[in-house]
Amino acid sequence: FFFSSRRRHTRYISVTGVQTCALPILVGGKGARMGGVDKPLLTLAGRTLLDQIIARLHPQVSDIALATPQDPSAYSEFGLTLLPDAVSDQGPLTGLSSGISWAKAHHPMATHLALIAGDTPFLPVDLIARLANEIRHDATCIFAKSKQQYHYSTGLWPLSSQATLKTLPEQVEDRSLKGFAHRIGFHSVEWTDDDDPFFNINTPDDLAQAEARIKRFQHD
Repeated sequence: FFFSSRRRHTRYISVTGVQTCALPILVGGKGARMGGVDKPLLTLAGRTLLDQIIARLHPQVSDIALATPQDPSAYSEFGLTLLPDAVSDQGPLTGLSSGISWAKAHHPMATHLALIAGDTPFLPVDLIARLANEIRHDATCIFAKSKQQYHYSTGLWPLSSQATLKTLPEQVEDRSLKGFAHRIGFHSVEWTDDDDPFFNINTPDDLAQAEARIKRFQHD
């Protein structure tokens, strides 16, 4: 897999002759079930969810951006490239679109974009490598799967899908990552861990479960 650095020199690694590059984290959700707060900024074990996610992804990639709401000011402190939504309330497809444009502009050797949800603090340390090993020479996505569930906000997207995304009719019923993935096709990589590494935090109870999970890890 190919990833590039934000620094002047560029680092690339090759897998099966296909190039992937760049990783936006989706942080633009409304967090309705958490009382309307920015979920990535919630604190877990003394650090924000976003800090936890960045720490897990940083060794796996060299370039991380944040796909943010229209007002990105809450995320400026992280020192990453910010990709504000062009329009509000359009869902994660907006983040995917801005992420692809960013990758094409700044990573000309890229063929794929890694897209990650901003509320998943237990991501696998081998996530990107395992997904990249399933890249094939067709314009399909590769998603993580666990507990019989596909994680459409955790995977690799071909940059060539931008043309289809731009022409997606407004009246399409399912304007979601899942709906778009089924339109262009996808493969999956399954994780069978007892503790789901793709556990995402949507409610206060989920946050409490995550805290308990971290405490259990610390005592094991």
